[in-house]
Amino acid sequence: MDELWGPARERIDGGDLDGLADVLAAATPVGRAALVAVLEAYEPPTDTVPEGIEAMRAYLGNPDSHLWDPGSGRERWQLTHAAQQQAHRINQTRRAAKAMAIAAGLARAGDVVKAANRRWPAEPLPLSAEAAGPLLRIRGAAWCATVGRGLAKRARSGSAPWALTEALLRAGGEDLPDEPAAVAEYVRLWRGQPLADILAEDPWFPRALPYIFDDDRVAEAFGDVYAGPAWRPALLELTATERLPRETLIAGCLRRLATGGRPGLLAPFLSLLGDLAPTADELAAHRGQLVGLLAAPGSTVAGFAHTGLIAVHGVRPLEPLELADVTAAMLIRPEKKLVRAHVAWLRRLPLDDLLPDLAEALADGVQHPAPDLAGLVLDLVEPRLSRLPAGTRERMLAEVPAMEGEIGERLAALLGVAPAAPEAGPALVADLPGAMPPPLDLDDLVMELPAWLADHVDPLRHELVLDGLVRAARGDREATARALASVQPAWQGLLPSVVGAAAGQPVVDPRQLSARGWQPLTLFVNSRTAELARRLDCDPPAALLAFPATTAGHVDPGRVLSLLAAAERDGWAPGHADLTQALLRLPREIDPAVGKSAARLRSAAGRTFAEWVGREPSDPAVWIEDAPLRGVGPAVRLACLEVGTLPEEIADTRAARERVIYGRPAHDIVLWPMITPSHREIAAAHLTPQVADRTDSGNLGTAVLAGLTAAGGPHGPATALVLAYTLANHRTDVRLAAADALLALAARPGFDGTATGEQIAALVTSGRTVLRRVVAPLTEAMRGGAHRAVAEVTAAALPALQAGPKRQGLPDLVRLDEAARKRRTT
Repeated sequence: MDELWGPARERIDGGDLDGLADVLAAATPVGRAALVAVLEAYEPPTDTVPEGIEAMRAYLGNPDSHLWDPGSGRERWQLTHAAQQQAHRINQTRRAAKAMAIAAGLARAGDVVKAANRRWPAEPLPLSAEAAGPLLRIRGAAWCATVGRGLAKRARSGSAPWALTEALLRAGGEDLPDEPAAVAEYVRLWRGQPLADILAEDPWFPRALPYIFDDDRVAEAFGDVYAGPAWRPALLELTATERLPRETLIAGCLRRLATGGRPGLLAPFLSLLGDLAPTADELAAHRGQLVGLLAAPGSTVAGFAHTGLIAVHGVRPLEPLELADVTAAMLIRPEKKLVRAHVAWLRRLPLDDLLPDLAEALADGVQHPAPDLAGLVLDLVEPRLSRLPAGTRERMLAEVPAMEGEIGERLAALLGVAPAAPEAGPALVADLPGAMPPPLDLDDLVMELPAWLADHVDPLRHELVLDGLVRAARGDREATARALASVQPAWQGLLPSVVGAAAGQPVVDPRQLSARGWQPLTLFVNSRTAELARRLDCDPPAALLAFPATTAGHVDPGRVLSLLAAAERDGWAPGHADLTQALLRLPREIDPAVGKSAARLRSAAGRTFAEWVGREPSDPAVWIEDAPLRGVGPAVRLACLEVGTLPEEIADTRAARERVIYGRPAHDIVLWPMITPSHREIAAAHLTPQVADRTDSGNLGTAVLAGLTAAGGPHGPATALVLAYTLANHRTDVRLAAADALLALAARPGFDGTATGEQIAALVTSGRTVLRRVVAPLTEAMRGGAHRAVAEVTAAALPALQAGPKRQGLPDLVRLDEAARKRRTT
């Protein structure tokens, strides 16, 4: 044992893998196995950067190195950096040598696989790819192949080290595993330059190439920011030097585009096709695939296919039925650029000869939802209307009653029938808040807690859970503790503390109960939760004053009055945050009898309640400011509040420029509208920085809009600005939620869409958002019956938009304005 350990340790400390392999290869399997326990406990010496310039020069062994500039002010930094790199390489080599010795001594190949894939808190065995050759000499090819196959089964990004896996497999004479995860790691591995020459000589490459096009995981690896820039030029060079057929790459890229996927997955293959620049003759062999790609979700893919088919038609004309398929696919696409390109191509074709085959596709194009595109197709059809097949004419005649607007009127006139009368839209009905669900008993609380702890951004669940924790704490504490034990999280924080306090566990770390959050409303939400944890820890309150009675968040004034009277009678006092939240949730109209009874309360909380109930509802002044964005892009448009009339907890004294979000946005914004359910503008003003930040990136979600529209109070500049931002949000679901919000607000008395239109114009003309996003949600709102509101929005937005440069979506907005005005008058 000592005879083996001495030479092995010497070579480990020197980082000599080959010398260590000679020592271990000469040892018996029993000797190598006995060495494992000693190696596991041994820590090789660690090199550190020496102090002083001369010492670092000596450590590096080359004082004349070009890495630093002797005598300059940067010399120390350059020497330190070079010495740190050298020390790191030496230490890594020693660790790798130790790991190789351990692997060589393990009895089974499976033990090496497990050691290389150990998870925290244990560290994986740091085997390096350079250890494959020495291990081959020590344990043989069969052993290396077995270990390599075991590691390959666990191949995935961030798991088993692929460089080692590949080196062991090659050392054992194995082929590339027939596993997509393994091939993906093969593609990701950096192989040096020139990669084309390396791949041309690699026997694994032909096996890996089809996976790049046919498997999602490997295709994603091919588009990786590290692998892609190396692989695509290498493949192009292989085709340029005729070591790889061009047809292989062209066919593979088209297969991947036909398979589909997210845009980022397809982009590298579109780029590769663009670099290959396939000729019309090369594309002609794939004309069927190109026709199929015309229906691809991505406009870039469809555009490539359409351009390719036009080129193919120039050398090998498409059959009439193929042209019909192309036309049918193109004339129903939503992208105006593609539809216009196809209509322009049709004008260059002998359309009269092709009319029998294209008639049905043209009839579909006349019904395109975009009136300007439908008009382009109708321009093609109009001079040829009499020559259309009888079946197509009958179909178009039957569809006239369902077509509205200018296109419907034109087609009706051409066919000699009366135009369709505009259908009356659905009547707007105000959706008033409903009653809160019943309180949670202990069993229900246990079921709701995991979701609340994971993501407490459902306002109704948040209120029900807080109320349920109070009810549970006021009941049988032992039963509560047993029930909550199954859902009590192991991590520390504010939410686990309040759950533990309800179960009778003391709060041991006061920092967990310190209110956190840089947004005022987040700070208020956390303060209220922290206050409840402190109360549950010592003397649970009889009930929460702020528990709402409606889904919008309003409390029942009579219930609050009764609880305050009971508090005076029984000698307990509500928490400050609970009382403040209850006052903020009072409805705007309160029964005078409640005010008279409140005047008889004598406690501090009772007098505060009586004063609040006795005052007239008032709303803070709200105005709009443009906050500079540190010189990058257009300024952010935000709503500001007059803080003098607001409680300190929900005021925001920061200037608009300080409210611009530069860091992580608040995660609990869906809870904010329920904080001030009688003052929509307060919540909307707090929301504008969050909404502005997520207009072009991030996920705002849709629940915050539902909460904002459920609230009461006036619709002012802040609400208008929130609507303007969300109608132009980059996510379709948020835009549709904004349409629903506009519908809900339009059903409320006194709503005027003018301010929203003005804010849309301000955001678009200043470059803060994109006009074309706004049209679709406004159209949905009009279809839902909000004709008057949409007409007010468009009428206010158009003057400023039409006075500026041409923008995408402006013609559509003009047509929407005309349609909304027409619907409003019918």
